[in-house]
Amino acid sequence: MDFHQLETFIKVAEHKSFSRAAEALFLTQPTVSTHVIALEQELGVQLFDRQGKEIELTPAGIIMLKMSLKILEARQNSILELNRFMEKIEGDLILYSSSIPAVYILPGLIKEFKDIYPKLVFRIKQMDSGEVIKALLQDKVEIGITGTCSWGKELEYTPFCKDELVLIAPYNYDKSWCGKDQVKFEDILREKFVLREKMSGTRISFERAISKKGFDTQIIKVAAEMGSSEAVLEAVKHGLGVSIVSNKMIRDCIPMNTVKAYKIQDLQLTRHFYLAYKKNKTLSPNAEAFKNFIVR
Repeated sequence: MDFHQLETFIKVAEHKSFSRAAEALFLTQPTVSTHVIALEQELGVQLFDRQGKEIELTPAGIIMLKMSLKILEARQNSILELNRFMEKIEGDLILYSSSIPAVYILPGLIKEFKDIYPKLVFRIKQMDSGEVIKALLQDKVEIGITGTCSWGKELEYTPFCKDELVLIAPYNYDKSWCGKDQVKFEDILREKFVLREKMSGTRISFERAISKKGFDTQIIKVAAEMGSSEAVLEAVKHGLGVSIVSNKMIRDCIPMNTVKAYKIQDLQLTRHFYLAYKKNKTLSPNAEAFKNFIVR
């Protein structure tokens, strides 16, 4: 029994298919079959029931899957502890991030960090802040970057970057308030908004500011919800409505005359981005090094 056989077995169980497991592992299907058969022969049990193209774990396979996951986790922990002992910062660092930091903040920080630790490879997954927090709570990732710290008591949130939200409108938008650099919240209540989804840090910060002013968030007329900040920006450019976005994402748009930006003078729209991780959990050397670097 070796780790390659266990990894192959886990992938086949996950995908319920030898061919899809082979694609995920970048192996040939015969190689995947050989690994599984060798494991079954060594253990003296059948791990899968094969019915045509459909396969299912046998009762013995279910037990073996649980044990295999524990074995691979123990191997990974052993490697991490040895790397910690040897103070090696190399290999992969998986990082989940909300959209604005992923696009406009992390690239520069990662470049600086890799100048110090060139052997480290970042694996960045972009999602909204709510999804980042859920992934951290479910131990799917060690550290994440969020635009909110509104929930997840098990998590430590460390602010590392300040941000300001602004109102944007199409460049040629013809409304009475468009001739000013700043507007009042009441001036834009009749406008239709293009917003991020509800678990987005930008959306949460905007709605919190509205609530603090004493308004119900339902007062906002939503024309559309978008899954990314870039999609919101494009929708505004095409005249679908106005929106609230990070000031960081429109710096290149203003000189190109595609949108106009306005401060809402009577809403508190300053926020922070946070490095988040589980409290009382020992981070891997790679994650610990990046945490110390980003909050320096």
